[in-house]
Amino acid sequence: RRRRASPTAHIAMAAIAPPGSSAVPSKALEAAPLSGLVAMTGTEVLNAANPQALGAVLTTGSVDAPMRSDCDEQLLIAVPFNQPVKLHSLLIQAAEEGAPRTLKLYVNRSSMGFDDTESFPPTQVLELSRSDFAADGSATVALNFVKFQCVQSLTLFIADNQQGSDVTALARLQFVGMPIQATNVNDLKKQG
Repeated sequence: RRRRASPTAHIAMAAIAPPGSSAVPSKALEAAPLSGLVAMTGTEVLNAANPQALGAVLTTGSVDAPMRSDCDEQLLIAVPFNQPVKLHSLLIQAAEEGAPRTLKLYVNRSSMGFDDTESFPPTQVLELSRSDFAADGSATVALNFVKFQCVQSLTLFIADNQQGSDVTALARLQFVGMPIQATNVNDLKKQG
């Protein structure tokens, strides 16, 4: 018979690594930036005036030359990972005038178009306000961790921006979490 975990069992998550770090977590259960696990050759952005900026936005950040939307305020970004990951949060950096407001996240849905964002229910919807962004234009947004346990790809639909203007600008998009294979059951600690 299998035993169920006690309701008081918790997984202790270590502190998130500092911004700018692209290292994969060294210890199991540590949430850290996952830039090194993004399959860059499979990334794609739709409706970007400068789609070549996506690589910098997903790795080092591109504050001086952010990725900007083209025809309207919407952006559709597809990000595959080299291995399944658990996502904990997103770090978003943008200039105040074009910072994203509504983001719809879709787990493991590849090859999505703008029409698909209305056909499929999102895994999570994030509504950001100006107060969510720090003075440097960055915002760290916690995800519903339970819904992001086995992410092989993530599609982000940026529906609008803070100003309601025609141009959304994104300087940095970083994923914080851990690779699934790094989870060691022996490291889970029972509390209570």
